Amino acid sequence: MTRLARVDMYAVAPLLPGDKVAGRVASRGEHFEWSPPSTTVHSADPIPHRAPTALERIMPEFVDLTGVRSGRLTVVGMAVDVCANGTRWVVRCVCGSYELRRTRYLKACAAGEKTGNDEPMCGSCAYTKKLRQGFHNRKKAAAAAEAIQNSIR
Repeated sequence: MTRLARVDMYAVAPLLPGDKVAGRVASRGEHFEWSPPSTTVHSADPIPHRAPTALERIMPEFVDLTGVRSGRLTVVGMAVDVCANGTRWVVRCVCGSYELRRTRYLKACAAGEKTGNDEPMCGSCAYTKKLRQGFHNRKKAAAAAEAIQNSIR
């Protein structure tokens, strides 16, 4: 039994998309619009970045990660805004979006420790990948089913 078994499909059919993938996503109440969590920085526009200073380069524990590729991410430069608990780097995903990542994460990804089965990618690509793999949020699906039921009454 599907989640929308109680809905009259003849009344809802004109509202559903014709594409197989779009229909599957719509039946779950999911959509491809993604908004980043409040704790992360994600932008379609380039994030201001800078090159490492000469003082930073002579420090023995400093590693210049500019140009390093890890999964779908490429390190562009250091973030202009200084963070109190570690350096943050501006990375660009293959989809064209920019995010901030910590040095510890990028070093672990470059060493192959952090990735596991998933390759490093931006939050938007990760969310889209979850949707393609069949992940769905039960609360959103229930809310969408209720909205469809209310609209046909």
